[in-house]
Amino acid sequence: MAAVRILGIDPGTLVVGYACLEVAVSGARGSGGDVPLAMRASNVVRVGGGGGEDVRLLVAGALDLGGRHAPLPVRLRSLADQFAGLLRSWTPHEVAIEEAFYGKSVQAALRIGEARGVVLAESARAGLEVHQFAPARVKRCVTGRGAAGKDAVAAMVGQLVQHGRQALHSSLPRDATDAVAVAWTRLEQRRSPLVMARAVADPKGRAGSQ
Repeated sequence: MAAVRILGIDPGTLVVGYACLEVAVSGARGSGGDVPLAMRASNVVRVGGGGGEDVRLLVAGALDLGGRHAPLPVRLRSLADQFAGLLRSWTPHEVAIEEAFYGKSVQAALRIGEARGVVLAESARAGLEVHQFAPARVKRCVTGRGAAGKDAVAAMVGQLVQHGRQALHSSLPRDATDAVAVAWTRLEQRRSPLVMARAVADPKGRAGSQ
């Protein structure tokens, strides 16, 4: 039985959450493509074979980019170096990342976009496909509500995912549990029959799907 590793990223320019999920698959799976709007809007949390028993959380945490006192270019360089280190250490097959959200402020969204650019570039350098998801979709996938708060997301991924044989540690920073949720969203996308059907029709897949 093969295994697929998905590295989830919650981007930022001060702290970046990360989490790597490993899921057992019974056969070759395509990397997927765009999902129809009807599936994107679903409030149903699909858990494949009955939950997260086939999923392991290999690692989760947060990258400290140096704090507000560090110039932005220095923080982005730190992100590039640390993210490349994650790719070397955990050898994921795919990267999943949250999209920038303009609800709080345009300036904050622009800053997150700069961090996202680093992750996208380093993923491309490593030859990895990147899947991007709107924050509301991530929340809806793991909690059933697109407006769920960070604590609700953390509580739900703690139920969905085990770290080894232990439950997901409650003291993980919210950036890390958000990254678990991003990776889980990609996992559920992979499990969708709609995505699998498209993968059979187009075995090469397409990068940057949503």
